[in-house]
Amino acid sequence: MMPAFFALLFLGLLSLGTPLEASVPPFQHGDRVAFIGDSITHGGRYHADIYLYHATRFPNHPFVAHNCGIAGDTAPGTNLRFEADIAVHRPTVATIMLGMNDAYAWAFDPSLALQEKISAQASSYDHYTQAMDQMATTLTEMDCRMVFIKPSIYDQTAVLDQKNLVGKNDQLGRFAEYIDELAIKYGASVVDFHTPMSVINHVIQVSDPSATIVGADRVHPGIPGHLVMAYHFLKAQNMPTYVSAIQLDASEGGKILQLRNCEIHGDLVATSNQLSFSATEKALPFPLSPAQLKGLDWVPFQHELNRQVLAVDNLPRGKYELRIDAIKVGEYSSAELKIGIELSANPATPQYNQSLRVKALQDQQLKATSKLRTIALVRHSMIKKIKPAVSEKDHAALTIALATHLNKSKGEPWYKYLRQQADAYLKTIQNEDTYKQEEVQWMQKMWQQNQPSRHSWQLRKIPLGS
Repeated sequence: MMPAFFALLFLGLLSLGTPLEASVPPFQHGDRVAFIGDSITHGGRYHADIYLYHATRFPNHPFVAHNCGIAGDTAPGTNLRFEADIAVHRPTVATIMLGMNDAYAWAFDPSLALQEKISAQASSYDHYTQAMDQMATTLTEMDCRMVFIKPSIYDQTAVLDQKNLVGKNDQLGRFAEYIDELAIKYGASVVDFHTPMSVINHVIQVSDPSATIVGADRVHPGIPGHLVMAYHFLKAQNMPTYVSAIQLDASEGGKILQLRNCEIHGDLVATSNQLSFSATEKALPFPLSPAQLKGLDWVPFQHELNRQVLAVDNLPRGKYELRIDAIKVGEYSSAELKIGIELSANPATPQYNQSLRVKALQDQQLKATSKLRTIALVRHSMIKKIKPAVSEKDHAALTIALATHLNKSKGEPWYKYLRQQADAYLKTIQNEDTYKQEEVQWMQKMWQQNQPSRHSWQLRKIPLGS
């Protein structure tokens, strides 16, 4: 039975007309994917979760993915950096999520006169739609498949300390409607983040008006929010529910009833107190971090995208110890095993620990990526604006020019962040080529570490009184 919370979300999505059928082709072996966006892409991890899911679920279909987000960027700004920051990767697929900064914050300032607001918001819409159309044209000319993402929400309903720019999320909703038109025009796919995030926000704020799926700044989702976004992207790609499923009958020496994404190697043996076999699953479970668990309150990620099931019928009544490769992973009753036990979140299994090793390699990749995105941000949002132009090779002159440029923002809320980014840029720019190599090398290592292997399974009946 569907939990009440998810049933409410499901009904809410139906009432808002969210497409429930998949529309996004899965990434293919050899794809080069560019995740284009603003700060939510730049510093977020929805795309990292999507990539890790593919690496654990489809270990024989390697591809590369590049974070092409820049904090503070807009659709027009993305077009300006397109050649140097996106086209350079020669993407075969591009996902595009922009709009948060295109919905100009100042256009929703409560102190602004109504006519000025109307004019500014109309201008915002025009600039966004024209720039997105230009971007789609460019990607089409590159023969790059496009996936437009309806932007994540600005939380204008939560009771928070952060100033509330009422109307900004409505503008993002108008952008989201335009995305449908754009996708039809260019034969592109669409993933909707805006509608389901709005529904979740509505549901959680019924009991807690200060609750939000995004951060205290009303804009940036935390790690659980990014898991929600990854879930909706993966659902749009029609990703399979099962990592693997093994259903066995323990009677008459043991027999296989059903296998999903798994192979048993002909050594199934069942006795009165034990069942053993060896199996090779064709995927690994997706490893969830403690920081992501809150997201499971908002979407049924485990139930719909990450099931790893062992079910055994006709076991003699009692309690059983499960070992995989001689490692104890749990104790279960015969009744539990008849229904089926879930193993995808079990940290003791060899499969889960292999997934953690894949994720550890991704974490190394993300460190290199983070440095590259800092370089890109400073290059495209600061250095390109310095007049007269200063060469990036002239470190001393560039240091002075950046300090002068940043002084114009002193006192602004974003000054500290930009100062940190500029300082990091000056420390890392000389190693840019190294970070590019590391980024790809760590991805390659992920697709080596993710290869499933054969494991020995043993269910042993625990004697009464043990």
